[in-house]
Parts: sequence; C-alpha cells; structure tokens
Amino acid sequence: MIWLLAGGVLLAWYLIVRYFLRGKSSSYTLSQLCPSPDCIRCSASLKSVYSTDVSHKLKKMYGKYESLAVHKIEQRLTFDVSALQDVRRPTICYLRNMCDDPWHNQKQKYLQNLLLDSYSVIKSEVVNVVSEKQLWSSSETSFNGSWQKLFLYNQGKKIRKSCQEMPRTTALIEGLDTFMSGVIFGNAFVSILDGQSKIEAHCGPTNLRVRCHMGLQIPEGDCSITVNGVREHWANQECIMFDDSFMHSASNRTDSQRIVLIVDLWHPNLTITEMNIFTELFAVKH
Repeated sequence: MIWLLAGGVLLAWYLIVRYFLRGKSSSYTLSQLCPSPDCIRCSASLKSVYSTDVSHKLKKMYGKYESLAVHKIEQRLTFDVSALQDVRRPTICYLRNMCDDPWHNQKQKYLQNLLLDSYSVIKSEVVNVVSEKQLWSSSETSFNGSWQKLFLYNQGKKIRKSCQEMPRTTALIEGLDTFMSGVIFGNAFVSILDGQSKIEAHCGPTNLRVRCHMGLQIPEGDCSITVNGVREHWANQECIMFDDSFMHSASNRTDSQRIVLIVDLWHPNLTITEMNIFTELFAVKH
C-alpha cells in the first residue's frame, strides 16, 4: 500500500511539472520531427544527401563565381550544428557569422509593404479557397487542434493547382526579389491554425532565410507566436518577420481560426552573389 501511495504521489508530481513546463523545452525530441522522408526539415537522409552534394558543388564553383565568395561559404557553411545552443539549432545547415537577431520586423520594409499593399487581393483569394479541402494538408497540434496549410510553393516546388486558384497572390510572391524560388528552403503557403491549438517549439532547417507572416484573419484574444523566448501577437494587415532557425512556437487559445500568409525570403545579410551560389547549392531536385 505504501509503495502504491508513493507511486501515486510521484506520478502526480510528474504531471504537475510537465503541465507547467509544457511548450518550454529548449531542445528537440523525436516527436517534434515529422516522419516524412521528403521533409527537408526533418529527414536525416536528405540532410546527408545535401551535405555531400554541396561539398562537391562548391569545388566546381571556383571558376564560375568570385573565388573569395566561394571560399568564404566553404569556411562558414556547416551541417554539424551540435555545437550550437539549443535555442538555435537548425536541422539542416548553418552559416556562421550571420546576424544573430531572431526578429526582423524592422527590416526589409519595402517587401513587407509590397505584401501589405495587396492585402485585400490576397485575403479575397484566400477566402475563395478555404472550402477547397483537396488543396489543403493538415497536421495535428497540441490541445487536439489542427494546423492546415495550402502550399503555393512547397520546399521550392511550385504547386500549380493551388497557384491557379490564387493567381494574383502567386504573381505577387514571385515578384519579390528575395523570395526563395526553386530552393529547397523556400515555401509560400496559407496557414490556418484552428482555435485551441498549439504548434510545439521547433527550429527551421537553416539560418539562410527569414520567414514572413502576414496577418489575414487574426482573432481577438490569446493568439501569438514566440521566437527565442519573446512573444509577439499577430495583427490583421501587419507582417511579422523572424529567423526561424531560432526555437519558435505558435499558439491560438481562442475559439476562432488564425489565418496568415507565410513566405520564405533570403536572409537580408546575404549578398546577391551568395544568394546565387546558395540557389545552385540547394536547388530543388526534379
């Protein structure tokens, strides 16, 4: 009887601690990586393939690009992220000596304005496709909620059916000069986070990009994103920009859907030459 009581106390204590620490983990668990073999962020085999390819490709670029630029990338790019802090642990690769700011809301304002100027157009196209269930993919979240995504670009690949349904939004995104088109790290999609849902803390695949969230339908109440421990609330017709190689999570504790447009852009600290080199190094495999 004493052992049963002791076991019950320990179990209760464990559940209490787990409750208060939920969402605060600073390192990965297997549950935070999806099982898809095609997911750039989560597939260990794809990471191995690209790390090998990149090494060979860089050697061949010395005659094509400025030698110093290629050499710097060879010195700075690593696929071994084990030495990085848990709060910034990209799953594929890391470029050393980059900007360490997790938030980029005050940068690339001209790109934000290009999106915001077309807010009404984008929102109207999203409203028209919300009911087109065959275009959406769904992921489970904490608290028995759901996270739905409609991809215009998925890991650099253009999803033509979706783009046909949202032609003006697609044209706008493709017109952004730093959109990561044709690159495995480049995505553009509409994201719906249902009420009472949470996306657990995770890191993106690389620090070569900055992720832009444009608020389209943001409910009143507790609906926010946390990056590197700092919490921000989405707002309608506003952009949030952050380096998603930092640990980040999202939560919608309201009873309504949160809808944002998400676009991946080249990191503003990269030069045009570096962007061109990385475009070749991480080109989509057809």
